[in-house]
Amino acid sequence: MAKQPPQISLDWRDENYGSVCAVTAFRNYAGTHDWSDLVRRRFRGCVKRAGFEFHFGRCSYIARKGERAERQRALCDELAKAGFQIIHGDARPVE
Repeated sequence: MAKQPPQISLDWRDENYGSVCAVTAFRNYAGTHDWSDLVRRRFRGCVKRAGFEFHFGRCSYIARKGERAERQRALCDELAKAGFQIIHGDARPVE
């Protein structure tokens, strides 16, 4: 039986309030509790390459540079290349 790809749900957010100035931000919820350490490292690599950092005060991954659509698309592209299945919040155009 083929192994299922790790699933992720991206909840895109507006975190532009208080002292935070973000281009875009997201939280992820679905299916991360059973990810292996390797899958978690792959996810963190995708986040970093797409220009996001975790903000502990907001419990969100935040991109501070670039354009909103560009950063969202970059993250979705990175996740897809790494074998993740985006079940909600995919910012790539439907083909």
